[in-house]
Amino acid sequence: MKKTGIFNSEIARIIASLGHKDMIAIVDMGFPIPRNVEKIDLVLDYGKPTFEEVLDVVLKELKVEKIIIAEESSKSLEEVCRQKLSFAHIEKVTHDELKNISSKVVAVIRTGDVTPYNNAILVSGVIF
Repeated sequence: MKKTGIFNSEIARIIASLGHKDMIAIVDMGFPIPRNVEKIDLVLDYGKPTFEEVLDVVLKELKVEKIIIAEESSKSLEEVCRQKLSFAHIEKVTHDELKNISSKVVAVIRTGDVTPYNNAILVSGVIF
């Protein structure tokens, strides 16, 4: 049995397969996930797990060079991203643009978060 890292086999597989500039999304419960994109549904209950809980786990293994969030998202989401991704560029787009970009991600991780616009697209970086 695996001892450390991400225990969700689907998320671990996706992160291991990402190359430079590949993208994954972490989204709230209500985000419209494109049909052509792999969906990893983590919803356990209303509000669980949260966006931040999932982001913390993903960041244990993924090097992120940029994060894309909606202009409509809360200041708290932006603060969480700045705190946890201080090394990464934060790009703001409209919610509609974020939905369009999500059709180009490798996978979408759906959380149980119910905070409006609590969605982000992580752009994979390089470790050297």
